[in-house]
Amino acid sequence: MLMLSRNIGKAVIIGGNIRVSVAQVNGCQVRLGIEAPRGVIVDREEIHHRRVAEGTAQDAPGFNIDDHVKLVADARRYHWLRDRERIEDPDEDLLVVRGDNWLSGKELDQEIDTALRLEALEQQVAQELQP
Repeated sequence: MLMLSRNIGKAVIIGGNIRVSVAQVNGCQVRLGIEAPRGVIVDREEIHHRRVAEGTAQDAPGFNIDDHVKLVADARRYHWLRDRERIEDPDEDLLVVRGDNWLSGKELDQEIDTALRLEALEQQVAQELQP
C-alpha cells in the first residue's frame, strides 16, 4: 500500500485520469474531491461492499476496440458529409447533392467510401513525395 501525505488543496493522480484532492480536514474526518471520467464508478468502501453483497455492483464498461474503430469511421464519414449540400427528407435518411443528382442510401454510402479512399490515397502519395 502506498501512503501519501497531502495538504489541503493538493491532489494525487491515479491512472492518469482520476484526480483525488484533499478538500477539507476537520479533526479525524477528511473531505476528498474526486474527479474521474464518466463511466468510472466511485463509491465509499462500505457502499461498494454492500453493492457487491447485493449483486448490484457494476464494473465500469470495458474498452471495446471494435466500437472505437466504428466510432472513428463514423466520425470520418460525418466530417465528409458536414460540408456537403444536403437536405433532410422525412422519407429518406439523408440526401446529398453531387452535381445535379441527389444521393441517398447505398449510393451515398458508396460515394462517401470512394471519397475517403481517394483522400487516403492522395495523402499516401503526398507523404511518399516528401523528402
